[in-house]
Amino acid sequence: MIYEVRTYTLKPGSVATFEENFAAALPHREKYSKLGAFWHTEIGPLNQVIHV
Repeated sequence: MIYEVRTYTLKPGSVATFEENFAAALPHREKYSKLGAFWHTEIGPLNQVIHV
């Protein structure tokens, strides 16, 4: 099995907007691959979103 892990580094303060846009596009994206996990950072490198 192959997993695709993506990390996005965003502008400060834009994580909430990114998550809203990601949620809106999710039904279209899931036609091609299911979302395995979705996180945003709160410690360490900030303003990052990771999904599998």
